[in-house]
Amino acid sequence: MSGEKEPAAGADRPGASVPAGARSALDTTVAHSARVHDYWLGGKDNFAADRAAGDAVMEAYPGIVMSVRANRAFLARAVRFLAAEAGIRQFLDIGTGIPASNNTHEVAQSVAPDSRVVYVDYDPVVLSHARALLTSTPEGATNYIDADCGSRRRSCTKRPGPSTSPGRWR
Repeated sequence: MSGEKEPAAGADRPGASVPAGARSALDTTVAHSARVHDYWLGGKDNFAADRAAGDAVMEAYPGIVMSVRANRAFLARAVRFLAAEAGIRQFLDIGTGIPASNNTHEVAQSVAPDSRVVYVDYDPVVLSHARALLTSTPEGATNYIDADCGSRRRSCTKRPGPSTSPGRWR
């Protein structure tokens, strides 16, 4: 690793952008895959350990940042097409990760405000960020489910709890 990097704005404050109740559960001295991904996307919800791990991966695979950002751009294009051109109004985002710019609900609701989006993840770090950051248009709905779709004990088919906006799920 070459030289020191400037920390992302507010990133070295333990619990930055995380609700007060979840702060004690975070260990900012150990890298976390969701926060490393956030770092590669240029987000602010990462810490020194996450950036160090991200930099180590970048040394081994210099194209990782370009790949992660291309993946994110594809997500936005696909959701925009589905909402605007194909008329899709309900989206399920499995393995959400830490909310970043151009989230599924932001893209879908920008072209179809009545879109409904459910995010699914089992990671407590991701869920604490989702609770704090995922909002919806008044016409649509955004929700998250704490579930592991790969687990036989937990199911992604359970109905979502209270959404971040009024409305009924069909």
